[in-house]
Amino acid sequence: MPVVSLADNDTLHVPAASVIMPSYQSAGHIRFALAGLLAQKTGLAYEIIVVDSSTDGADAIVRNEFPQVRLLHFAEQCQVGAARNIGVQAARGGVILFLDTDTVPVPAWIDQMYRAIREQGADAAGGSISNGTPWSITGSMGFYLEFFRFLAYDGEPRPARFLMGGNSAFRRDVLRGVEYVEHSTGEDMLLSSRLARDGRKLLFLPRAAVKHLNRTGFRRVLGYQVKLGRGAFLYRSADSPDQVRLLRSLPLLTFLMPLGMLPWIGFSLLRRQLADFLRFLVVAPICLVANTGWAFGFFQALRASRR
Repeated sequence: MPVVSLADNDTLHVPAASVIMPSYQSAGHIRFALAGLLAQKTGLAYEIIVVDSSTDGADAIVRNEFPQVRLLHFAEQCQVGAARNIGVQAARGGVILFLDTDTVPVPAWIDQMYRAIREQGADAAGGSISNGTPWSITGSMGFYLEFFRFLAYDGEPRPARFLMGGNSAFRRDVLRGVEYVEHSTGEDMLLSSRLARDGRKLLFLPRAAVKHLNRTGFRRVLGYQVKLGRGAFLYRSADSPDQVRLLRSLPLLTFLMPLGMLPWIGFSLLRRQLADFLRFLVVAPICLVANTGWAFGFFQALRASRR
């Protein structure tokens, strides 16, 4: 198994890639993510760095059950963006990969992401997301609303403008002088769209999939949609300033956005997975309610920016 465990002063065994995992209250699922990383079918030497600020014992799980993983534990909560920056500073690989603790990568994930950077000339690459809770109505609802632009399918790499932070890779020098903002939603879209505007080559890899272990329960999903709406305002302010200026002038238009998003989601699913499209039709009315929560979060951030 080509996972390398490095002491702080070890400069002789430099890994080809570093996988960084921000972790907060992840005791319930971090084992699955780490097991998926340790089962990678690759000849590359890679290190795994978990940047944890949990209070639920996730750090003990990593320390006791995964000794080959490098753990950076903090007593105070780190926002996801801050945790990513800390991981980059500690990483030693020439390619930096990010994986979330609630995902499970396919066995070829590291190889696919690494080749996109080293062989296909990408400055950054993002993989796809598959539904890890197809049995759950609320889990599937949250999956469709959050990840419909990043669905897994059997296709070739294509140019991208946005990358999901929890399934992404970067050439190390691309991240020099560029940091994630200290936020837990929208920070990934903000950074990737900035790189795209700067002329960097970004690729989406539909086969480099991770299975996402979605939140379940309507209250949890709705609460997270509000949070995602606030994060969307963060990156759209930089990427779509004309749209945001219009919404500042007519803020109630924000609540019409779900009416456009649901057909977009349905069309994306129909192009990729018929079974997912049919499942989406069943949950679409509840998705509309949850997506209104997203609009409310966007509206909150919009109003706060006007003060």
